[in-house]
Amino acid sequence: MQKILRKRFLRELKENRYRYLALGFLIVMGMYIVTGLVGAAETIIEGTAKAARENRLEDGQFSVFAPLDEQEKKSLEKAGITLEEHFYLDYTLLDASILRIFSQRDKIDLVQIDMGSFPVKGGEILLERRYCEEHGIAVGDTVKIGSFDYTVTGIGTAPDYESMIRNFSDSAVDSLQFGFGFVTKEDYEELKKSGESISSEEYFYAYLLNGKVTHQQLKALLRDFFVENTDRSVCKMTRFVPAADNPRIGAAADDKLVEKAAGLAAGVIVLILFAYVISVFTVHHIEKESGVIGTLYAMGVRKKELMLHYLTLPVLLTFTAGIIGTALGYSSFGAALQMSSTYGYFSVPRISVHYKLYLLLYGLAMPPLVTVCTNYLVIRKKLDRPALFLIRGEQKNTKVHNIRLRGSFVRVFRIRQLLREKRTMVTVFGGMFISLLIVMLSLNCYILCVHVKTENVEDTKFAYMYTYKYPEADVQGGEEAYGVVMKKETLGYNFDVLLLGIHKENPYFEAAVEKGKSKVLISSAMAQKYGLRIGDVLTLYHEEDDRYYAFFIEGIVEYSAGFFAFMDIDSMREMLGQDETYYNVVFAERELAVDSGRLYSVLSEDEVEKSASVFAAQMKNMVIMLLAVSVLMFVVVMYLMMKVMIDRSAMPISLFRVFGYKQKEIRKLYLDGNFFVIAASALVGIPLSKAVMDRMYPYLVSNIACGINLTFPWEMYVGIFVSVLLLYFLVNRILMLRVSRILPSEVLKNRE
Repeated sequence: MQKILRKRFLRELKENRYRYLALGFLIVMGMYIVTGLVGAAETIIEGTAKAARENRLEDGQFSVFAPLDEQEKKSLEKAGITLEEHFYLDYTLLDASILRIFSQRDKIDLVQIDMGSFPVKGGEILLERRYCEEHGIAVGDTVKIGSFDYTVTGIGTAPDYESMIRNFSDSAVDSLQFGFGFVTKEDYEELKKSGESISSEEYFYAYLLNGKVTHQQLKALLRDFFVENTDRSVCKMTRFVPAADNPRIGAAADDKLVEKAAGLAAGVIVLILFAYVISVFTVHHIEKESGVIGTLYAMGVRKKELMLHYLTLPVLLTFTAGIIGTALGYSSFGAALQMSSTYGYFSVPRISVHYKLYLLLYGLAMPPLVTVCTNYLVIRKKLDRPALFLIRGEQKNTKVHNIRLRGSFVRVFRIRQLLREKRTMVTVFGGMFISLLIVMLSLNCYILCVHVKTENVEDTKFAYMYTYKYPEADVQGGEEAYGVVMKKETLGYNFDVLLLGIHKENPYFEAAVEKGKSKVLISSAMAQKYGLRIGDVLTLYHEEDDRYYAFFIEGIVEYSAGFFAFMDIDSMREMLGQDETYYNVVFAERELAVDSGRLYSVLSEDEVEKSASVFAAQMKNMVIMLLAVSVLMFVVVMYLMMKVMIDRSAMPISLFRVFGYKQKEIRKLYLDGNFFVIAASALVGIPLSKAVMDRMYPYLVSNIACGINLTFPWEMYVGIFVSVLLLYFLVNRILMLRVSRILPSEVLKNRE
């Protein structure tokens, strides 16, 4: 019997080729996106981990106020670590970009060359890949650093600078403005002697643990070297950063972990929707062929055989679509294309695509498996009917006609039609909701970029922020402050928080700080990221003292350009044991003549603006792709579901034509009523999808150090609602072509 039934497959495919092509296309697109995103994520995660092992990625690093002496270095190495100096100098080049210069490394965080070779003599330099791409630099070119010219002999990457951020507290990568390079040890000494760097030399040490000590034991050991009131107190440790807390390390993998989880979850949701859509079509097909099914029942064909028959086509369709989608996902147009965004943002070496067994099984087995599970339950219920009931083509009593309704004929007819098609309407709402989730994901990306770009600039009142290593006796031309970098964890990531002591009348921040060691105001960016409110207790960890400080949040300051906790400067000095005139930060409205040797760093208003613009540039392509996918999904699902409604009503529509109803009148009865369902679904779905995505979005950007202002202007909600209605009218227009092809003879050939 199955052999006979299988002959009907080709006829079914031919009759409904456009429907199945549309469904197949949606599944192909879904699998392509999922396998492309997750395949790219797995490749980056495994590839960067392998490169880190091969290039001896550090276990951590620490910085000191002045270099360790030989005895201290030997003591640390004897304790069970491998230690290497990673000192650096920052230079401003002719194009205003910052280039960080290191001497060549021998033991830790080794550079992986993409092209060219390491510098072997004076006047040669190896530059970081992304900086070279942004500036159009190739091997053999010349760059001017200070008063020295260097020939580029190589281009590569370093595992401790995957995320090319200049300072740990920076939130965005901008390889146009910041990069690094390596020169010979002799050239590094010459650069240092020239005194042309924009800040003093930074004394960082990278270390590898050799199994004898832990991070905490090493940290305690370092503190023993720098006990206060000794002749070595000047070498006091200023920062201790294990690799797990370093935002530059593993940034690409962290970014892809979020995409991996989101891709797998989205894939399951989309597949369930597709399977449900297919089940609707299958049920419609069974109802259409109820006479044939009833006859086969009467001839002794078992329900099991019919079940197998009606499951075979959707399973084959989804399996084939899954194969095509998975193959495309792993093609040069899939994972490789998705990885290009990583290569264009993070500084990682080129990696070959990794094929994961679970992802192949996901792409190949999940579509037919979900289809079988969903359709089996639906089809089984439809086949649980007597043979005579099916032969007569009778419909199960839905009790719709028992509902008493009042109003005009058109109004009552529309309501009854919608009640009859409530299953299809639920599917349309489900498709709209999932489509709107993707819309909200893309628009949240967009609105976050807009807020970061505009608010960071608007909230930055100072022109320059100077962070001192050696403060001058008196502040010249600026507003003094006392800043200490502390740590606070959220969603598994430790971010820098600047505890900033300021005067109440500070003109650069609208922060009315009050005296008190336990009172702080926090920036709006910090409130958004950490979910903090006025009255909450803020706990910050100070690495230098290895202790936690707790504060009451007295208010929130509109400042989106960083994670700041504002405090009265005198109270902060007293709390941290500094004298009453101490400061280490100066805010100014003009550039100050400060010796670079006295400074840790200089942050300008222009740098804040450039950094804020990076988000929008990096997110643009993803926003466009997600919007296009969501619109396409919404249109196809709405078209297919409403087409099922038209197909089911082919006989009544034909009967109306016999009675002389015109095209416009038929549209009012069968299509225009859907407008209210779509409008109501949009009114519910838009705020609901926004609320759901707002809850999910902090997890998707958990590794990014920025505020999360996702507030939409009311015009955006109106625009989404109007767009939904416009798409509905487009689908409605297309479906009228189908209605026009239903002839009056349809009712005649189906009469007994």
